Amino acid sequence: MDIQKMIDNLPAGLDRAILRVLSYHTGREQAISRDSLRLELDLVGFRLHERAMRAAINQLRKSGQPICSTGGEGGGYYLASDWSELTEFLEREVRPRAMDLLEQEQALKAAAERRWGRYAPERQPALF
Repeated sequence: MDIQKMIDNLPAGLDRAILRVLSYHTGREQAISRDSLRLELDLVGFRLHERAMRAAINQLRKSGQPICSTGGEGGGYYLASDWSELTEFLEREVRPRAMDLLEQEQALKAAAERRWGRYAPERQPALF
């Protein structure tokens, strides 16, 4: 399923429900597991697939909500309690993903140039 379509189909009020649950889980030591968060949301009427929940959390992050997460034993979602928690999350989770995507982009462009030559939009055939 298309992520944007999934986001567009999220139930009204889901963002508020997620933030309400997470308001009881401020600070890394108070993280709520993914399954527990889904159960809490289910109890208030939001029966979601895991991907839909992650998409909603992604949108909340993009709107500026300081939702952090950590994996492993005792991991889960939580609201950052201060700058240091937010910074730690960004350095541990967000920056490495962003850098990995940039590395993929560079490698793909280099491979494409070796295969097809330097990119020139004027040489691309018009589709419409």
